[in-house]
Amino acid sequence: MPIVRFTDRWLQAASLTPAEGRAEYIDGLCPGLHLRVTSLGVRTFSVMFRLNGKLTRITLGRFPVVSLANARSSALDVMRKAQEGIDAREHRSREESTLTYSELVKSYIEKHLKPSARSWKNVQSGLQHARMNRFKQHRVAEISRRDIIAVIDEIVAEGKTQAAINNLRHLKMMFNWAAGRDMIGTNPCDGVKSPGRTTERDRVLSDREIAAVWKATLELPAPFGAMYRMFLLTGQRRSEVATMQWHEITGTVWTIPREKVKKDRPHAVPLSKTALATLDSLRKYGPEAYVFTTTGGDRPSSNFDKVKQELDRLSGTSGWTIHDIRRTVRTKLAELGVPEVVARKVVNHETGKVDRIYNRHAYLDEKRKALMKWEKNLLVLAR
Repeated sequence: MPIVRFTDRWLQAASLTPAEGRAEYIDGLCPGLHLRVTSLGVRTFSVMFRLNGKLTRITLGRFPVVSLANARSSALDVMRKAQEGIDAREHRSREESTLTYSELVKSYIEKHLKPSARSWKNVQSGLQHARMNRFKQHRVAEISRRDIIAVIDEIVAEGKTQAAINNLRHLKMMFNWAAGRDMIGTNPCDGVKSPGRTTERDRVLSDREIAAVWKATLELPAPFGAMYRMFLLTGQRRSEVATMQWHEITGTVWTIPREKVKKDRPHAVPLSKTALATLDSLRKYGPEAYVFTTTGGDRPSSNFDKVKQELDRLSGTSGWTIHDIRRTVRTKLAELGVPEVVARKVVNHETGKVDRIYNRHAYLDEKRKALMKWEKNLLVLAR
């Protein structure tokens, strides 16, 4: 049998299809992984391995329903088990028969997301959302492609297409992970098409809208008005501002811990006079307490949808998101003549890997001047 290093492009080539019968290939990168191609063009992955001296084959599934990456991962897992004397067919059968959706989510979060993804809480929230309760006690083996389509269609019907796109992506990733660990035989999301295309937003609030939103925040109850003013004053991410804790603030600098940001190091944000005054207006429950809270500092405030609706009503401005505020601040910094590198540092963007590795200058003074310039402009707009 020919040994070929499988690639997605090669797998899709029409020349693989034999005139009659079937052809079989071995992956040069993962020698136990085989591909059979029939004269009808059907491409099927399988893994060949020895268990107790006996050569055995397990079918993994058809390409492209089963991706190349998933096939390789599954093949390696099967071969590892065989070296330990474990029959992957029996192991999968036992696990699939009892594994529930809730158990899978918990395992995925603890073993994969927490160690590798800083945004794991956002993914967890989607996987454990109330709309997923229908799957809660279901065995994973009982969840079908039709079930996945039904829940995605419901989210779209709520007018939340982007949420549906994200949910489907996260479900696919979780089930792919489970299949790669041989916990399940197939991914019920395979073949389910995304309900839309993610489009890059470009909304920037106008000067009039900025003024209207700022004034409206003064009418919101604490701590929500202060939280939105902090979004406007600092240009930081929603999760970073919302989960701010008092111990992160030293003097006139807010240091966002490494685990809360997308980069590999803490991010220092100089606080302007108005930002400090905004924080001083809030009750402090202790150094470990959350700044923006309605639970005595135990948990950060999170009722974003309802508060945003009220802010839209008070300001007469809608069609924007919290992330649009961040984009607006970044744009305004450029308009005010703040150098590109400083503006990027303010919102914690890097220019690339080389910059991240070699440019260790903190730009604290430059960031302070930039945010003071923006504060002055903001207060003029809001008069």
